[in-house]
Amino acid sequence: MYDIIYIGKNTDQQYLDLKLKYPTAKFSEDVSSAKKKCFTKMFWVVWPDINVCDNFKFDYSADEWSQEYIHTFLNGDTYDGIILVPKRAQIAERELRHRFFVNKKEVDIVASTPKPFDLYYVDTWEDYEHALENSSTEMFWAVSHNLKYSMSYINSFYFSHHNSYDRKENHAFVHDVDERKLYNGVFLCSRNKPLNKKQIDYRFLVNAKQWDDVVSGSRNYEIYVINNYQEYLDVMEHCPTEMFWMIPPHVSVRDNFEFDLYFSHDNEYDRKINHVFKNGDYYDGVVLCSKHAPISEREFKYRFITNKKEHEVVASDPLKYDKIVVNTYEEFCELQKTVSTDFFYVIPSDVDVDWDFDYQIPYYERDNIHVFKNGEYYDGVFLIHKENLLAQREFDYRFFRNKKEIDILASAPKPYDKIYVDNYDDLIMQLSTVKSNFVWIIPNDVDIDWNFDYHIPYYERDNIHVFKNGNFHDGVFLIHKDKPLAQREFDYRFFVNKKEIDITVSTPKLYDIVFISYNEPNADDNYTMLTQRFPRAKRIHGVKGIHQAHIEAARLCDTNMFWVVDGDAHVLDDFTFEHQVPKWQRDQVFVWRSRNPINDLEYGYGGIKLFPVKETLNMDITKTDMTTSISSKFNAMRTVSNITSFNTDEFSTWKSAFRECCKLASKTIRGQVDNETDERLEQWCETGQDALYGKYAIQGACAGRAFGYDNRNSPDILNLINDFDWLYEQFSKHTI
Repeated sequence: MYDIIYIGKNTDQQYLDLKLKYPTAKFSEDVSSAKKKCFTKMFWVVWPDINVCDNFKFDYSADEWSQEYIHTFLNGDTYDGIILVPKRAQIAERELRHRFFVNKKEVDIVASTPKPFDLYYVDTWEDYEHALENSSTEMFWAVSHNLKYSMSYINSFYFSHHNSYDRKENHAFVHDVDERKLYNGVFLCSRNKPLNKKQIDYRFLVNAKQWDDVVSGSRNYEIYVINNYQEYLDVMEHCPTEMFWMIPPHVSVRDNFEFDLYFSHDNEYDRKINHVFKNGDYYDGVVLCSKHAPISEREFKYRFITNKKEHEVVASDPLKYDKIVVNTYEEFCELQKTVSTDFFYVIPSDVDVDWDFDYQIPYYERDNIHVFKNGEYYDGVFLIHKENLLAQREFDYRFFRNKKEIDILASAPKPYDKIYVDNYDDLIMQLSTVKSNFVWIIPNDVDIDWNFDYHIPYYERDNIHVFKNGNFHDGVFLIHKDKPLAQREFDYRFFVNKKEIDITVSTPKLYDIVFISYNEPNADDNYTMLTQRFPRAKRIHGVKGIHQAHIEAARLCDTNMFWVVDGDAHVLDDFTFEHQVPKWQRDQVFVWRSRNPINDLEYGYGGIKLFPVKETLNMDITKTDMTTSISSKFNAMRTVSNITSFNTDEFSTWKSAFRECCKLASKTIRGQVDNETDERLEQWCETGQDALYGKYAIQGACAGRAFGYDNRNSPDILNLINDFDWLYEQFSKHTI
């Protein structure tokens, strides 16, 4: 068996494989050196650019007559492969270079096949330099990650060493893109004719041999679902193609979208820009990214790419956003951690929703909270990004710093609970039981004629909305259940943070009317006339003592104030008992004027009065003037309410004049004006002589004036004027 010499390096895989099968095989850098290593009269030469056929055993033996010839064996279909060389043969360098020998014998045995030319991905000048330096074959294929090429064609394409012309030229093959025949795809490059950087950058070979064979075409770019910016950077670094598809995680790609967009190397504009496609209504979904146009972290975060080209193609739709129903800020914070979509709806538990949630928020507005109409206001359903931080105050007041109001009616507020209350303690107790966030407070002293169709904007949760109760805003009010309310605010219906709503929702219940009589001769007639007009009137009769009679009258009442009509009062036809006292004045006394039938005076004496029940029950019975002892807050009303018909008999006339003039003279009536008092005293004592029982009125007035002057500093003695028995004794002594 002849020696086998491998022309190449002892590290070449082909030599190692050969050595494994033929342990005596040697290597040499060239044929000349190989002769020195050979111990047989002929030796085999195995080139590094061929593949030895498995069925070739190097067992060929040359005929004696042909041992002076170089035996060439088929390398595929040409004789440029393995040779059997006589040790004494003289071979020219040119013969070796072209593997075309003068003194030869062609042996019709396929001993090898051409080793395919090396293949390199050449997308940059650096890639080309690397291939040029490291290729083990005289020619090498330059392909690109950005195209789809035919490997079968590449493996079968070969120039024999006899074809020195083609081996020294660069070759370009057809790159078919949308039926355009381009020559910027696959190249077969010769190490004998290096290219320059410009040719590589533009992928345009000068003086290259162009072939009509289609070797490459469009390729589908890689597709990645990218969740965050770091993943985007990783893909930018490791993706083999210059462009790649980026799909956000929370979109649904449409079935008819093909991902077949491709740009050949000559289309520099489209290759070096990002391409964005519609995601429903907006361009914030699928992107064909270019490595030449990196996306910043901010652009990625907001899906708003600056260097982009927009395509009017809907490639995807946003996934339906998650929905959470919450009542408190704590619930919101916990549930925000569990949502699976980038955006999610927050539905307050106090709204009713009748909407399909068919709304898309553009991703570049991720910092904005989109709020939808809840009845009249934007304080119901809102749409928020899962990474958007929300302060408790924003949530509690449903008033957001970064918001966008969407004019879509998504919900309506649930009806507010109603509670009916008598007092502050009752209010506090019932507030703990309500389920709605806002609650109607309805005092039991009002009559309602309204449907409670009112919606308070949530950002006014600290304001108490108070509605008109007849003439004043002191009846029904609307309050947030967590709003602290002081007892004084409730009692006086005068709130610190309030908003008065000019809607009359209630009227105060009419105050009770109590007719107080003792032994007035005309009392029955006056009461009958009163009840004919005002059937709700009640009566107290025969209670001894002015103070005691009024206390008993207060005990009859169901309302917090009550009207007092004296037994000798004849109510005028135009007086209606409809005066409304605002809540903050319901500890005050109101006295209307009365007309004196004897001297024609018109002031509070004998007039109809409106008293607070609580204060009347707790009045100071030691005070001479009962009216001003009930409350220090006295209101003299200008309207004449009645005629005080006290002149029904001699004693009644005298008694009434005595009592009134005693109080005037002793100045026991709180708040009286001295000039007015003196004028009234003078008229009592001097006017009305000719009127019915007029002289008894004047006599009683004069006697009362004197008694008042004499005892003005003796309240215990002055208090005798409320004792009707004592008064009768005085009447007997002083009348003629």
